[in-house]
Amino acid sequence: MTKKVWDKLFLKALSSLPHHERKKMLAYYDEIFSDKLESGSSEAEILAQFGAPEECARRILNEQYDGVPEPKTLKRFSVGELVGLGFLTLLLIIPLASVAVAVLAVFGACCLSGGVFAVGGVLFSLLSPFFTAGMSAAGVIAQIGSGIALSGVGALLFVGFFFLTKYLAVGVWKAFKFIYVRRVV
Repeated sequence: MTKKVWDKLFLKALSSLPHHERKKMLAYYDEIFSDKLESGSSEAEILAQFGAPEECARRILNEQYDGVPEPKTLKRFSVGELVGLGFLTLLLIIPLASVAVAVLAVFGACCLSGGVFAVGGVLFSLLSPFFTAGMSAAGVIAQIGSGIALSGVGALLFVGFFFLTKYLAVGVWKAFKFIYVRRVV
């Protein structure tokens, strides 16, 4: 086994710790490794002194991080669960997913049209005085006001449908993960 493989297995065995803690432990062993290498020990001798990476990680978890659970394993689906999941998918998930995708598309289109209305309203407000030759001042102000109102409604549509689309997409993704991702034992 090489040091690189040992490090990879060691980090995997410490997966229940936060990333910065794992890196701190690996840096500690890297320092010991380089000191022993400089003193003339071979890579194989040093790794033999360290022991198996899983045992080394378990020892650290037991000594320094009392109460931290060992890395969790994923439970496999049984045959009955897979058959049930297949029927559930055919009867419910595919139709509901089709509806969710259609609703997402509609919400996205409403969001886009709201953005177009907002930009169009601003442009209308800015350009309307140039195309109102011969109109009264009240008519020009009314056109500018309608352009501002149009841009406000468009902005509200954009923001509202943006968040509806976002939360619907996140909800669909969470539901998908809840149904199909293997559970942790």
